[in-house]
Amino acid sequence: MFLFISTKNPQKIHKNIILHDFEIFQKMLTAHFPKLLDNLILIEKGNTQIAFLAFLDGIAKIKPKVNFSHLNEKKINKSILLGDYADSKICLASSLNGENCTSTERVAQELSKMFAEHKGEVFAELEKSFLLVGLAADENSIHIATAPLGSRSIYWIEEDNGVMISTDLQFIKTMLGRELKLSERGLSSWLSGYPNPAISLFEEINVLPIGYRLLSNRAKIIKFWDIEPEDKVSFDSQTEYSERFFDLLNSSVANACDSEQQIIASQMSGGLDSTSVTALANDYLSASDKKVVPLSHIYTQSEKSDESQLIKDMLSFLKIDQNIQMLVDEGEDRDFLALYPSDLESPGTVLSPRYVKELALVKHAGADVLLTGNGGDEMCWGHSAAYTQRFKEGDWRVITEVLKACVAIGMSKRQTLSNLFVKPFVPEIVLKMLTVRGKAQNEQAVPIWLTDKAKSLAVEETRIDNPFDIKTDPVGYNRYESLKTTSTYNAVRSYEKVAQQFDIDVRHPFFNTKLAEFSFAIPAKQLIQGSYPKWLLRHSMQGHLPESVCWNLKKTTFDQHFGNLVRENASELREVLKDPRLADMGLVNQSLLLAEFDRVVTNPVASVQVDLLYAILTFSWLKTHFPH
Repeated sequence: MFLFISTKNPQKIHKNIILHDFEIFQKMLTAHFPKLLDNLILIEKGNTQIAFLAFLDGIAKIKPKVNFSHLNEKKINKSILLGDYADSKICLASSLNGENCTSTERVAQELSKMFAEHKGEVFAELEKSFLLVGLAADENSIHIATAPLGSRSIYWIEEDNGVMISTDLQFIKTMLGRELKLSERGLSSWLSGYPNPAISLFEEINVLPIGYRLLSNRAKIIKFWDIEPEDKVSFDSQTEYSERFFDLLNSSVANACDSEQQIIASQMSGGLDSTSVTALANDYLSASDKKVVPLSHIYTQSEKSDESQLIKDMLSFLKIDQNIQMLVDEGEDRDFLALYPSDLESPGTVLSPRYVKELALVKHAGADVLLTGNGGDEMCWGHSAAYTQRFKEGDWRVITEVLKACVAIGMSKRQTLSNLFVKPFVPEIVLKMLTVRGKAQNEQAVPIWLTDKAKSLAVEETRIDNPFDIKTDPVGYNRYESLKTTSTYNAVRSYEKVAQQFDIDVRHPFFNTKLAEFSFAIPAKQLIQGSYPKWLLRHSMQGHLPESVCWNLKKTTFDQHFGNLVRENASELREVLKDPRLADMGLVNQSLLLAEFDRVVTNPVASVQVDLLYAILTFSWLKTHFPH
């Protein structure tokens, strides 16, 4: 999606482009984006001109069903809603100049009526995924938003001549015709390991925060969705919690299965999240003539990452005979830099050739939808602070529960009891006097190689505005931080970027606003009990998953896989980390960074922590998009 809102008429948006001169604008599009010409809409609103590209390389997948060619000569006198709702490739519009602009879809008609009445407030009412641009003729206003937990980012830049808005950062850069200036705040946010998605990597570019909508002519952001700490849910029984959660997740999975194809592909590891989505999709589709085809990654070089037995258990339990299995850690998949080439959008958005192979297999299987379990951790994982919180609230039984859990998972009873039930009740000043190593509860841990300047930028200036009180609700506080800064967004955006070339929709049923609101409203005990994180998800999925998966205590991690991968590519990665520019900007202590890298690669059993991976990705991104 590309939108330019001009404040003058005629309007230059590039030194060689005058907006109202369609021939010149057409030449620019032909040179850089020839496929977009058929989707250009030019609208006049008084002295304002709006150039709208209905879809851009598949990002917004909108194929207008209405002929807009006459709009170049007529002013708007009715509201228009254009975009993508529930992954439907439709044009959503109310009547324009009478009967010329109507939708053939019932949902489009309803949405258009809602927008005409409520304008930008309508976004708060939409539960499914969307990317919408609304032009309200009666208010001379334009409203733009994407689903709060969706994967697409909306960028904009304010120039003297107007506002340029797009879901594609590269498109903005091309149309500006100049290099973008790096943002120290944005780089520090990524280098800290806690990237705030609302902080841009470029000084000139703004990015729409999660749960906000953009109001133009001059850009203004307005919050329309968030988690509200005061919203609480209390039921009388475990069954009621489980049934409500199951209904929400099942409904989200069913919506995500919407497709005209007979096959729905679903990523399925041996973990609880992807298996739950696959199982629910299998149940839903079995009632029709459609079916789910699981897609599983097989790790042969890292024993601790191998989930092949759990995958076999799932296929047998669900009675699925067709599945896709990919070896993902052999051959070309051992070249780190080739495996994770970054997109301009962010260091974490990687256009991996492995994802290309995976989506090609999905396409070959006859599917145009790929489901994932992304978001399961953010919605269902409890936090260890839940035990402390329950203890504070007078639930003394939690101590016995924790002691039993320590035995089940092999943790030190003494250390665990100290961390959960002693240190949280000792004032910070006393801990310091006793030389007990500890941090203030709300102090964000950052890598040792960040300079004081970068720490200040990362911790203070890019901090998430958290509505939860860490003292009274540490579980909500920490879960909210995770929801807003999770690295899962990297995988989500990476897959969807690559999927565009295959015309495949990658959908993530756990990233659902109603599910998120419910998971934050329930008691902390529902998220983690004893030795079982994701307690509510496990309890809800009983009977839908094999016992070996549903109540598996071992969470598969990929530390060993990434550790081996980094060690095998140590010389190439070290050269990348020797780039002096981030040190010259005063953001990185390069000696400390290289020392930590050397420590990891020289120890054959050392794991690679996420902050080191983020540093590698950030340096690689800089080299790729801003070479010397």
